[in-house]
Amino acid sequence: MIQKSKAQSSSLFLMEIILAILFFSVTSAVCVQIFVKSHLMSQESQALTQAVNECSAVAEICKTSADAKSALELIAKVYPDADAVAATAETDVAEAVAGASDADVTVYYDENFSQCSADKCSYRMTVRLSQSSDMLSADISYIGCSDDKEIYNLDTKNHIARRTSR
Repeated sequence: MIQKSKAQSSSLFLMEIILAILFFSVTSAVCVQIFVKSHLMSQESQALTQAVNECSAVAEICKTSADAKSALELIAKVYPDADAVAATAETDVAEAVAGASDADVTVYYDENFSQCSADKCSYRMTVRLSQSSDMLSADISYIGCSDDKEIYNLDTKNHIARRTSR
């Protein structure tokens, strides 16, 4: 009888250890999922912050410009690696400045949010400029390159004041 009682207490102890291991395994699986989700949220938040900053900077460039041509010139100075499309012909931003009132400018960014070439991009910012007689409009989009998911979009319009000579 003594041996039977030892066997029962040993099996209860073993069962307790198995349940404790099972509890810690489930808890660790939940914790790993929480850490992964928080890391993904942190990356998304960082991308959104960068997108807001870059789009706001371009919007300020457009607000200080007298017309689409001067806006393109300023964008070319700030973003020297940008690509432009004017009048359905791909050009360099400096060539697009020549006479376009409507132009698309694309700036590419790598995973560290540094400007890069189109083949290495993780994100891209597209600026669509259009000008009517007294209004300069810019549609600015910040998009992920891999999934074409729009991270941020900013539309801005700027009234172009007529200047009179005195």
